[in-house]
Amino acid sequence: MKANSFTFFILALLCFGCQNNNEELFDTNTNQALLERASDKEVFVTVPFKTDLSVWDVSDYTDTRCGEYPVFYLTMEGNGNITHMGKITTVFTFCVDTSTGYYYDTDVSFVAANGDELYAQIPTGQILPNEGENSDYYQTFFNDLMIFNGGTGRFQDASGEAYTNAYVHDGEDEWRTDFFSEGFLILKKGKPN
Repeated sequence: MKANSFTFFILALLCFGCQNNNEELFDTNTNQALLERASDKEVFVTVPFKTDLSVWDVSDYTDTRCGEYPVFYLTMEGNGNITHMGKITTVFTFCVDTSTGYYYDTDVSFVAANGDELYAQIPTGQILPNEGENSDYYQTFFNDLMIFNGGTGRFQDASGEAYTNAYVHDGEDEWRTDFFSEGFLILKKGKPN
């Protein structure tokens, strides 16, 4: 009889323990907490970055924050298209030594039609003579590393990189720079569009 009482006692403890575990498993509050913790995990996706855009010089050439002649602080504004952004407007600001073609401290902002912004920097680069295709139209080019560093909206935590692949048209009819950049963006999945 003592063995049966002891066995019954052990079975009762096991069943009581099982019942509590099952209730926790199906407890709505516990499941909600688990779902919230799972949704806190950041998921990033890598997408291609391609541009087809042009910028024009809107500098006033009186800003001396980069130094004195032949070094200038320049501002370029333009528009075009970027994958995953659609139609955009853009602003590039940078320092350039016109005697060497070296430029540095470039800050870039791309603004989508919905107002989302993507930011980038080009730490340093050089404008070189174009001896390749279309050299009669594009006399100079540059192909330097552009690093993405956040933004707003769905580009808030963006990162990635691209090469500028840009050509300067210095013609009598118009002076502008055309960008055919390619690279990749890393975006946080689920950011609002």
